[in-house]
Amino acid sequence: MKKRISILANIIIPLMVGAAFYLAASPDVIFVKTVGLFWGMPEYIGHVGAEGGCLQLMRYYMLDALWAYALVFALYFVIGNNAARVKMAFLIAICFSTFMEVIQLIPTIPGIFDYLDILVEALAEAVAAFIIKIHYEEAWNICETK
Repeated sequence: MKKRISILANIIIPLMVGAAFYLAASPDVIFVKTVGLFWGMPEYIGHVGAEGGCLQLMRYYMLDALWAYALVFALYFVIGNNAARVKMAFLIAICFSTFMEVIQLIPTIPGIFDYLDILVEALAEAVAAFIIKIHYEEAWNICETK
């Protein structure tokens, strides 16, 4: 039970942090506009000035990393929990995030294709898979052998 709660926290917390930052710093993003319409908020929610270096890095790359990290944990949670499933969750996440970036090359799809997005997302997915492998899989195997 503790393992499931921890995995769910690794899904929910990064998504909530990313959503909060989007709401504060990115009023022009489709997600923010949709949330604004859903909650009846004005079109312009807020803007903390994401033009500077660190905030720009957060807005354009760290938010992608957060959802990619959460994606691996979500896939692992849904697929199951053994070493083969970690690899499968990682591969599905890599393919999905790459696909989502590549479709931005289509003119009718909103977004801007960026190779660095793919790299950042792949790194975040690798970190998530590594954490799952070390923290959950090895700890789980030790508990089962005792």
